[in-house]
Amino acid sequence: MTLYKEAPNMKQVWNEFEQWLKTNRPKAVGTLNEAAAESEIAAVEQKMGLTFPKNLKDWLMIHNGQRDEYIAVIENYTLLPLEEILYTWQTLKELLDGGEFEDFPEIEPIGPVKKEFWWNPRWISIATNGGGDDICIDLDPDEGGKVGQIITFWHDWEQREVIADSLEEWVTATISHTDH
Repeated sequence: MTLYKEAPNMKQVWNEFEQWLKTNRPKAVGTLNEAAAESEIAAVEQKMGLTFPKNLKDWLMIHNGQRDEYIAVIENYTLLPLEEILYTWQTLKELLDGGEFEDFPEIEPIGPVKKEFWWNPRWISIATNGGGDDICIDLDPDEGGKVGQIITFWHDWEQREVIADSLEEWVTATISHTDH
């Protein structure tokens, strides 16, 4: 496990993550996309009406998610490219605006996740298991939470759990084989 004297930057995290993938999930390495351009990220931010955290922008400008081959990189999740981040957000926003979540059970948060929302338009899906369950960056945490914390979103289960304080922490926990 790498111990950083200061918070690791995304390039350091990605370099270590790629090394970890080569050893632990070698087939996944070839599914990583090329970098996204800043202009592509800005266009998606504008469509979503959100400003991505710097670490997510840095993440996408190293590898823009994975090609759609369903070779998981972290647990059973694949990394979403920008167009899938946008598509997922737009789909869930349409469901939210259409009242689809109104009769759903109340959220059961584990950690500082707002329970007013089945899905919150300030959550950015960054990874998926392909079945409607995502890992999200939370830009609207509950009191005591951190903007940019990593949470679970289950399409058919009310539990929402904070699994890391940041994108870097989530990836580093995978690399170091520690529980979140």
